[in-house]
Amino acid sequence: MKSRRSVLQSLSLGASGLAFAPFLHHYAQAEEDSAPTRLPQRFVFVVKSSGLQAEFINPAGLQHGGNSLVDQSLADRELAAGMEPLAPYRDRLTILQGLSGRMCNPGHSSHYGALGAYKSSAHSQPTEATIDGFLSERLPSVFNHVGLKMGDGSQGTAYPSISARGKNRQLPFQCNPELAFQNLFGSIAAGGDIKRNYLRTGNVLDTMSDDIRKLQQELPQQGREKLDHYLGGFEALRDRRLKLVGMQDILKQHAPAVTDKYTSKYSTHQLEAHFDMAASALITGITNVVTIHTCDLNSSYQGLGITPKVHSVGHGASSGSMSSQECRNVIRSFHFNLIAEVARKLEAVPEGDGTMLDNTLIVYLSDNSDKHHSTATEWPMVVLGNLGGRLKSQGRYLAYPAYGSANHRQTIGNWLTTLCHLAGFPVEHFGQPDFAIGRDKDQKGPLSELLA
Repeated sequence: MKSRRSVLQSLSLGASGLAFAPFLHHYAQAEEDSAPTRLPQRFVFVVKSSGLQAEFINPAGLQHGGNSLVDQSLADRELAAGMEPLAPYRDRLTILQGLSGRMCNPGHSSHYGALGAYKSSAHSQPTEATIDGFLSERLPSVFNHVGLKMGDGSQGTAYPSISARGKNRQLPFQCNPELAFQNLFGSIAAGGDIKRNYLRTGNVLDTMSDDIRKLQQELPQQGREKLDHYLGGFEALRDRRLKLVGMQDILKQHAPAVTDKYTSKYSTHQLEAHFDMAASALITGITNVVTIHTCDLNSSYQGLGITPKVHSVGHGASSGSMSSQECRNVIRSFHFNLIAEVARKLEAVPEGDGTMLDNTLIVYLSDNSDKHHSTATEWPMVVLGNLGGRLKSQGRYLAYPAYGSANHRQTIGNWLTTLCHLAGFPVEHFGQPDFAIGRDKDQKGPLSELLA
């Protein structure tokens, strides 16, 4: 009996193969003898600003900051206040404490450092890929990476210095929910004959590509190489549209409903819309990697009754009867509610012998480690999912020895390296080492405690 992959290799679909690409990709992965280990993998990175306060995510009776490893089950532990929305998923929840990130440039934000484990600043270009960019290139789909960011309603596309595909290659984030929906699901919202409209646009892109090729012939070699980037962009847009035409049924079935959230003046409602779109993008298969930048220092959570901007709250500003700390608690709880809703939607979709949630990892962290003014000695994270058991966790609290203690060697670089191993793309070390805590060779490799 022929394998699925050998059958596909014998097919010749011509141009129509583009439309079937998502189906063919998943079909090829689902080999009969190895289906349980070849299901699609998905990663969601939820990045907040102004720090994720370590003490406020510790379960009852557990503490971080000691001189030795703390490894405890969450099974019988009461989750921290505000984390109740994640309680239904405690058997696949991991709370990570004790990771440091001093190789980054701490302050108000580490920028690309949070997901890249290297030094960067607000106005610098990325020097390397961040983990979401790295994984998106290796887990491709119609949109290799989907970036969504809470804006003020006036922004369209932003480059928030969080994510990168590689050196000098920032990843874009959609801020306006309406524009984001049009970009991701516009093929089913277009009036008239969808296929005809999209193919017509593809013809325009073909013409533009032909014009670029003609121009290339008139340019010197250096100019031709630069023009290659433009040509690749036009051809990628054309191919993406053809793929979306072939996915109309599943897009119509799982696209989010456009509600008043998409046009609300409150950025919190818009953030809810972004989380809805993130879940739908994963369920439809148009992407396998999503990054949601929940807020920056200028963001406002007025929809939660918090009038000062995030920066002011970080400096102690209160809002009405709420203290600064109570504001931070409300914001964090709001994020956990949104994450739990994504998990619920993924859990409702069967996949293999389980659900889509079984093959998805959601990572919640701050771009600024644990404090508003960061020193990056403590970088807390909350992780939901275990990628079919590849991440060793059935509900786990893991606190590594504190920065400055003799046993501290674990950095966010080791965690990002772990993610590469979990995804099946092992690297020796992701990002840069922190030479203040030891030699380069002593910091390489994944966090062995988390690999099944």
